[in-house]
Amino acid sequence: MSDEQSWVIQTEDLQIGTTLSFDLLDASGLILHKAGMPINARLKERLQTKSIHSVTVRGASQLDGTQLDALLIDSFSTGSVKAIQESIESTQIAVRKLVAVLQNNEKGNIDELRENVSQFVSQAGDDVAAALAVIALKSRGSSFDTVEIVAKRSAKLSLLGVITSILNSDEPNVSMEIGLAGLLHDCSLLLHPEWFSQDENQRGDAFMNEYPRHPIESAELLYAATGISKEVITMITQVHEQADGTGYPGGMKLANTLQGAAILNLADAYLTLVEPFRGKGHVPSDALAYLTYQTASGKFCKATLRRLIQGMCIYPIGSIVLLEDDSKAIIIQGNPGEPFQPIVRLLQPGNLRIDLRDSDRSISEPYVGSEAVHMKRILKSQMHEIRWRTDR
Repeated sequence: MSDEQSWVIQTEDLQIGTTLSFDLLDASGLILHKAGMPINARLKERLQTKSIHSVTVRGASQLDGTQLDALLIDSFSTGSVKAIQESIESTQIAVRKLVAVLQNNEKGNIDELRENVSQFVSQAGDDVAAALAVIALKSRGSSFDTVEIVAKRSAKLSLLGVITSILNSDEPNVSMEIGLAGLLHDCSLLLHPEWFSQDENQRGDAFMNEYPRHPIESAELLYAATGISKEVITMITQVHEQADGTGYPGGMKLANTLQGAAILNLADAYLTLVEPFRGKGHVPSDALAYLTYQTASGKFCKATLRRLIQGMCIYPIGSIVLLEDDSKAIIIQGNPGEPFQPIVRLLQPGNLRIDLRDSDRSISEPYVGSEAVHMKRILKSQMHEIRWRTDR
């Protein structure tokens, strides 16, 4: 059986300036437009004159996870996503090195980490969408290396905290502090691999009793490092405090915590939902809807949620969605003024880029049908549940 399918492309979706990876043919097989040539106004006029409103092409029926990642990366300027990925990787290495030094009771410094976060601030400031795309890229493979997972998660939290701070119009030095706190707030977890056992029964009472104190343990570990401000240390201890006082370790309310801590609190909850330490994550748009519900219930800072949605829109970059005509697409950029009409690329030959503001197409629902993109849904009946906490 062939693994190819037929796909119908509406000619109205052919955007001027974009190129196709296939020839456009008319009904008799004559070439209307050669592959690799940019779409221009003259072509669209010719198609309209010939009353050609759609074309049919053939190609692979679906993309696997690696191909989806490649398509997302390809949607941004050359090198921008790769540069951010390299910053993520170098940041992971720097975090692990610092914790190893501190664990040996040696005096460390955060100069390298400060440089890493400075790159985040610069890169996110240049292209928020590209930075969000990197965060959306899921870790591949089945190995459960606690150190690697925590380090990568910390780097992503740092970047998402920086992005939210930039969207809040904070000064670069403020974004730097937030990024550093996000990067280091979980550093003590690297000392407790037993807390991340696949079998929850093996974690024992120690986890329940000691885990809620890990922000304090991280702060204590970092006292031996030079170059960290008192504000960053304080922020680290407050990342898991909730706006209504139900968080940990101090049960502090929003009014008594730093703004940066409120930003990281929400960013951490989002990452826990979409890419948890264990198991499958939730659909990103469901995660945002859920956090909106929880924010309305008093758990998170409302102003911070507005900033996060401003950057991500309703369907975050990297999400796979089903359009009303049953075609599938990946979100590559949001339209802040039109949160339900982002810019997408179709998951079919040519991977056309479509701004849904200028198209008759619309998003029907998130797509979770393929193993490459399978994630859990959050039902309306589950909105009241506390699903982001990692201390349980």
